[in-house]
Amino acid sequence: MRLFCLLTCMVLLSACRMKEPAEGVLRVTVKYPSYRPQCLRVEVGDGSNQVETDLPSSHLNRPNAKEVQVAMVRKPAWGDRLNVKATSFASFNGNQCGGAVVEVHEDRALDAPPGKSIDWTVTLLAVDQDGDGFVASAPGTESPDCDDSRADVHPGAPELCDVGVDSDCDGLKSCEDSDCTEKACTEGDPCMVGKRCVGTGTAASCEGGTPKCTQAPGQCQPTMTCDASSGACIEGAVPVGAACDPANLCMSNSRCTTDRQCLGDVKTCTTPANTQCQESTGVCNPTSGMCEYSSRPATTSCEDGDACHDPGFCNGNGACTGTPTPCPPKECNAVAGCTRNASCLYAGDPAQLNQPCSNYTTGAPRVCRADGQCVTFPYSPSSFDPNSIPGLEIGELRTSGAVVFDTDARSWTPGSAGPNTGDFTIKTLPQTGGAPDALLIPLRTLVLGGELRIVGSHPVIFAVYGDATLSHDILASGRIVNGTPVPGAGGNQSCATSQGSNGTYNVGPGGGGGGGGGAGGGTRGGLGGQSYDRSALPGAAGAQRATPLAPLVGGCAGGNGGATAVGGGAGGGALQLSIARTLTVGKALSVSGGGGLGGWASASGPFALGGGGGGSGGRIVLEAFQVRLISDARLTANGGGGGQGGSAGSGTASNGANGESGSETGEGRAAGGSGTSIDGGPGGAGGASMGPSSGEDGHGGGGGGGAAGSIHLRSVQPCVINASSVISPAPTGGCTPL
Repeated sequence: MRLFCLLTCMVLLSACRMKEPAEGVLRVTVKYPSYRPQCLRVEVGDGSNQVETDLPSSHLNRPNAKEVQVAMVRKPAWGDRLNVKATSFASFNGNQCGGAVVEVHEDRALDAPPGKSIDWTVTLLAVDQDGDGFVASAPGTESPDCDDSRADVHPGAPELCDVGVDSDCDGLKSCEDSDCTEKACTEGDPCMVGKRCVGTGTAASCEGGTPKCTQAPGQCQPTMTCDASSGACIEGAVPVGAACDPANLCMSNSRCTTDRQCLGDVKTCTTPANTQCQESTGVCNPTSGMCEYSSRPATTSCEDGDACHDPGFCNGNGACTGTPTPCPPKECNAVAGCTRNASCLYAGDPAQLNQPCSNYTTGAPRVCRADGQCVTFPYSPSSFDPNSIPGLEIGELRTSGAVVFDTDARSWTPGSAGPNTGDFTIKTLPQTGGAPDALLIPLRTLVLGGELRIVGSHPVIFAVYGDATLSHDILASGRIVNGTPVPGAGGNQSCATSQGSNGTYNVGPGGGGGGGGGAGGGTRGGLGGQSYDRSALPGAAGAQRATPLAPLVGGCAGGNGGATAVGGGAGGGALQLSIARTLTVGKALSVSGGGGLGGWASASGPFALGGGGGGSGGRIVLEAFQVRLISDARLTANGGGGGQGGSAGSGTASNGANGESGSETGEGRAAGGSGTSIDGGPGGAGGASMGPSSGEDGHGGGGGGGAAGSIHLRSVQPCVINASSVISPAPTGGCTPL
């Protein structure tokens, strides 16, 4: 056990002034006449019990006495014969002795009767002549000093790497010692310095180095040599008159002089770049060889040569600053210069492009165009003139939930979720070619709080004089509602030959042909299917519809199945969004066509009617300064699937299944009706990225699939289209994904 406290452990006797205890005190005096230990350990014990204490040199605070006394209280359990041991160490680490053992002195079986105080003296015998803390030899010495006449030679000393000296007493000299590897060494060569040890062990040698007598820098310095016997540096003659390079680009024809300088002809500077604002005489820069001229005072008058400036003053840095004639700011433009003083030229400012500018005389909002004009729209929208709408008629449309807008009644259902109709104007926009009037809604703000479905016979144009972000669906799709085909807003209008033809019915066999699919802006519709005996003809497919941006028209209905006045799927609607700035679409915009109805059947006749053809997709027109479709955007104008033909015979009858309406959010084809009628022909699939398919033959023929409509994207700046968005069918207008 290590003891540190007085009476309960070993202590310095000089610190103790207490009355001795009854058990007796054991005192050990350690003398060190020749050297001062770095750390002293004193141990006392009887063989079974032992205590010890470590004393660093800082505790040996009586240097002239050359001794230290340690005392301890005798333990009752100890015997009457004790061992005393004093050990000198080379260092003190933390709170105990460490490093090499310098010497050990031990006395065993000393008399120490219980109850008496005993004194012992231990004398350290080691000698340290050079005072480096290491002794040449002594009993118990672990690392003796190999040269006690030199304080820089002892165990652990830094190896000096000198030939013939073992500095750290490890038996290896100079480069033989691994401590000297790659270190500086000497080997008796007076003309070399900076030599280094190379190799290991006895094979190591002192090599390399640089000459002691180095040549002085400069081309005009004499040659320097070294005397190999003495190491003296010997200087040669100065090369007077020899050509040299002064490292001064302002000098030419340079030669060495007797005072060891490289001098030549100096370049003169008398041609300043700006004679008005720089001094006529300058100085040459030796690094660049260029002339540098001081600037004349800022009060010096001058002319800067700018046609847009009057005479001005030097700026104090060698340049002339004329007095500009101010060019007044002009919105949407930046100053591009002038042809003469006070005659300013302007050009469109890219930094203001599509930024709001002053309102039109009618009060309509305007934005900056690339050519510097302040216009209501930075492009010419389709179907209407934005400049013709008074500012008072440009309003706000805000909904608070899902709502249906009827373009015929101009009503919003439910009214609680609809907009405040006094906040905006609905304008009637006549169209050519017999197309129905479009409803134009000019807006400053379009904010939807839920899904907006548009129905009725009129297509709709939202004209937004600013930005628009659509975070809810706008749907103008054809559908089947309560068993009745319902077109989207503006669908089934001005279709002529683009509407699918009706199938015929043959009373004799009791079978009907399927209706033809309605045509869209992409392709013609799908052909209807025949009855089994081919006595009832299928409806012809609607002819492909032209796709100009005006007039704005929706999709076309499919033909009815044979022997019925209804059944053809409804066409998708027509929807246009014209945005002056940025249009961001984050939900579905759909004008997909409705599915055709399945043919019904009767056991008593007429027996099996053909399925209705699918309605075609309508038309979407999106135009803006920039069109952005984010990940959840869905633009669809898919065609509806044809209805399945009915089946009857032997006193039984089964109605055909309706075709699916075109998807409002996906790009897959709508399936034709099938499965519920035993012998009825399945309906054809609606068109999407692929064209529609024909209805199949059956007791009642299946209706042909409706064709896909058209999606037109138009953007002044490149469109930004997220890879996860959906556009079905592929768009026209050149707005390709980035």
